[in-house]
Amino acid sequence: MKKVGMMAVVALLGLSSCAPKYTTATQKPVSAMSCEEMRQDYRQALDVRAQAEKKKGFSKENVAWAIFFWPGAVINEMDNRDVIEKVDARLTELQKAATAKSCTLQ
Repeated sequence: MKKVGMMAVVALLGLSSCAPKYTTATQKPVSAMSCEEMRQDYRQALDVRAQAEKKKGFSKENVAWAIFFWPGAVINEMDNRDVIEKVDARLTELQKAATAKSCTLQ
């Protein structure tokens, strides 16, 4: 029984590394950013979104989770969707601010 509990703990800890991390809580407000800072933030957000897209669906991470710990696949998929939603919101915010400041993001 202890082995199963330990394996579950290890699986949950490993799960936290599957979906890319993205938080807007510590990011600089868009209104305070220069055009160059917005460009950099935009590129970083696109990179994070691409990583999350790569890891959703039938990715190797989700297949491994499905084989060894099926709830992990579900949680990983939910985490990836959450990251994509946050990134999309940030990209929209950056696009609006860039338009208002007459900046180009690409």
